Amino acid sequence: MNEEKLMNLLNSLDDDLVEKEIDKLLEGVEIDMESINKKAHDKLNSESKKIRRRKKGLYVAAACLAAVSVSSLYAKDISKAVLSFLGKTPVYDTIVNGEAYYLKDSRKLDEHFIIDSFMVSKGKLEMELVTDLPFEELGDIYIIPKDNPDIVYFPAGYSVDENNKYFLSFANKTEENYHIEPFKEFKFEIAGNTYEVSLDTAASFDSESEIYAADETDNNDLGVNMGAKFVEKDGKRMLQIITAFEDSKLQLDKLGKPKNTDVSSEYENLEKGGIRSSSTGVDTETLYVQDQSGKRYSLDIPKDAKGRPVTLFETKAPKDAELTLKVPAIVASNPAVQEQLKLAVPEEGEISIDQEIDFGIQKVKAKSIKRLSSTSASIEFELDTLSNDKVHVRSFGFYSSDIKKAEGKFDASKAVITLEFKEGTDAVNLLIDYPEFVIDGDWAINMY
Repeated sequence: MNEEKLMNLLNSLDDDLVEKEIDKLLEGVEIDMESINKKAHDKLNSESKKIRRRKKGLYVAAACLAAVSVSSLYAKDISKAVLSFLGKTPVYDTIVNGEAYYLKDSRKLDEHFIIDSFMVSKGKLEMELVTDLPFEELGDIYIIPKDNPDIVYFPAGYSVDENNKYFLSFANKTEENYHIEPFKEFKFEIAGNTYEVSLDTAASFDSESEIYAADETDNNDLGVNMGAKFVEKDGKRMLQIITAFEDSKLQLDKLGKPKNTDVSSEYENLEKGGIRSSSTGVDTETLYVQDQSGKRYSLDIPKDAKGRPVTLFETKAPKDAELTLKVPAIVASNPAVQEQLKLAVPEEGEISIDQEIDFGIQKVKAKSIKRLSSTSASIEFELDTLSNDKVHVRSFGFYSSDIKKAEGKFDASKAVITLEFKEGTDAVNLLIDYPEFVIDGDWAINMY
């Protein structure tokens, strides 16, 4: 029986029968391992990703691998972890989930504006914009998909460097959330002008690419799959780290362990001027790969990196070295969380709240609210109340239209949010959202 007949026969069997028949079917079979591997992966990555078909592909590949005991790169990597990476799309120096569109080369719009990079995927819309105009002359900035003009996206946050390059991240203005759907063409409105822009389609990971996965038995209670692959870029050997969450609402913010455990954040209601908010950044410790002699090589972020979070790193490790990648921790967030706290502010002293807030992989508890003055109060939260010592709440967002200003201090075990409001205020509605987590996985990935 040749491999084609074997594949046809296996695909004709019910799932329940496949495992029982595999060993018998493979007795004395001549197998083109490379071809079987390719077909198995093509099936997994095909448009008709029905669970039934995917299971068969897995059985075929796994059984063949076990039967012939080859040292194929995929022998240990045909796993749930690797499968979770196949829906990922690398764009610029980052990785997004599923379908994505991007600007292949920077585009000059006129004498004032250059779009240096642009990327949109489900739940994510980012732009790098270079302009010689001061920020106050930019006016309202809107992005309107050409195929869905009822939706308007606007900047939800930005940063600017010394070269007047703005990094803009967008939210859905129409729905007032982070619901973003990929689009290929759009209208860009800025400084009273409108420009039309078309994007290129980003290609997902090649199903036959060499992806190395961390051992699934390590940290299998965290719901995080970790992997890596080598990438050739501009003649350099680089390394891309791939992360996949079993909870699809989670997203990667940064790779590595934060340098600082404490976080400060604040916001101010400027009324007609909108809202000003800021938070201390997430600087993480350097990641390393290690060769078999124990020598370590740093993973460095490219100077011209585009897209966030950066997942593609430069390394000076020898190209022929067998390497082990160490990832001690990651920072992740859940944009889907929104919880309303309706709080009575005591006239004096402190009262108990004792309300639990579920962030999915971790929980916190609003413990108490204390009157500080006629125009201020503080709320204390207990962090990490779920019994999982590998997941820590780093921070969360907070907002209330009832207050003028708020400041949050987060440390390893608690958070205190101080509120400033008008005199006479006896109650506030506080929105809690966008929790950020540090997940200690201490993943080790053997890249050989």
